[in-house]
Order: sequence, then C-alpha cells, then structure tokens
Amino acid sequence: MVSLTLTVLTGFAQAADLPAAEPAPPPAAVEVDTGWTFTFAPYLWASGISGNVATLPPAPPASVDENFIDILKDLKFAGMVFGAARKGRFGVSGDLQYYDIRPSADTAGVFFSSAELISKTFIFSALGDYVLYEKGNNILFLSAGARLWAVDTELKLSAGPPPLGLTARTVSYSETWADPLIGLRGTADLSGRFFVTGWGYIGGFGAGSDIMADVMGSAGYRFTDDISGTLGYRWQKVDYENNGFIFDVEWQGPIAGLVFRF
Repeated sequence: MVSLTLTVLTGFAQAADLPAAEPAPPPAAVEVDTGWTFTFAPYLWASGISGNVATLPPAPPASVDENFIDILKDLKFAGMVFGAARKGRFGVSGDLQYYDIRPSADTAGVFFSSAELISKTFIFSALGDYVLYEKGNNILFLSAGARLWAVDTELKLSAGPPPLGLTARTVSYSETWADPLIGLRGTADLSGRFFVTGWGYIGGFGAGSDIMADVMGSAGYRFTDDISGTLGYRWQKVDYENNGFIFDVEWQGPIAGLVFRF
C-alpha cells in the first residue's frame, strides 16, 4: 500500500513538472479581395449591315444591304474594344465601336439611278454594373447607362434616267444623340477551361432612338487565368429619325476577341 501511494504521488509530481499545453491557434481568416479588377478586350466583329439611311430632303432614303464580304471591300477603317473595371459588387464597363464604310446603295423611285453611302459611325456605351450573382467564375451583372451615337453620312446620288431623272448631287449630314439602355451581362463556366459569355441590352425608348438593341453570345477558352479567347455572334440594331434624317440600321455577324484580366 505504501509502495502504491509513493508511485501515485511520484506520477503527480512528474505531471506537475510538464509544461502546460499551448492553446490551438485560431483558424486563419478568409481574405476577400476588395481591390479593383480590370478587363480589356479588343475584338473583331465580322458584321454585315442592312437598313435605310437618309440625310435630308430632297435626297431620298438609301437602302443598304451588304454582307461581311461586301463590307470588307468597302471598309476604310474599323476599331472595336470592350473594357470593364470592378470593385466588390460594383463596377463600370464600356464598349467602343468605330466604322468608316462606303457601300453602294439603292434609291427608291426613278429620280436617281444609284447611290454611294459614305458612313462614319462612332458608338460608345458607358454602363454602371452591379453583381446580381457570383460563384467562382460564374457571374451575372445588371447594367444600366447610356449609348452615344455620332453618325456622319454622305450620299452621292447618280443622275437618274430621262425623262424624270435628276442631275447628280451629293448631300451630307451629321447627327449625334444618346440612348438610355439597360440589360444583363454574364459568364458561366462549362467544363475545364471552357466557358460561355454574353450580354443583352435594350434602350432608346424614344428618348433618342425609337428602339436600340444589342445581343451577343459567345463561347470562350481560358489559355491562362488572365487571358482568354472568345468566338460567337452579335446582333445590333438602332432605329433613329429626326427632322428627315433617318438611321434605321442593323449589324449582325460573327465576333471574335481576346480578353485580358488584371
């Protein structure tokens, strides 16, 4: 009994000499990136163009209907780029398009035999973005803002056949207006590095154009986390008329681009 008691007391004494166990460190906090992120995406839009364009009376409206192959022959210059910046749930985005094309056109009636349209079109969209949904690389934005149009048109009208034909003339006119617009833009992952992306906007509502619409859908591939390539289709329409000036035009065709994120 004495031996057992000494053994127990010795064990307690040895335990008392051991250092106290240190408490486990708290779990590391999850850091949320609240800094700015940027997207820069130059693209090529192989669009055709169709619709009606008029300068001012007495020049008649010109009807244009050209596919992308025709546009390539008549295109003088084109530039297109999309950009976006975001911090948290809020961001801004913009889309810039510029075209200088000179397609042939048809005129109604017998007063002129044909027409050449010289059209320089500047389109700039500025939008505020709000993240409705985000999980991983899947994201959906609600966007609202305005689209600025600056159109410089010149109609070269060829003389019409007798007896009603008129002499050749050139009529030019410039018009600038802005459309309110609203829509959705988003990206969804598929398998591996593949994803789909697109947007849909509508605007005008009589404030500028009677109606303006822009729809794009494409599939993409991530070469790296910061560089992607996309290929898809885009359709865009505007219907604007003011004091005899008419710009009722739609563009549509394949679209391809590179996306850089940093």
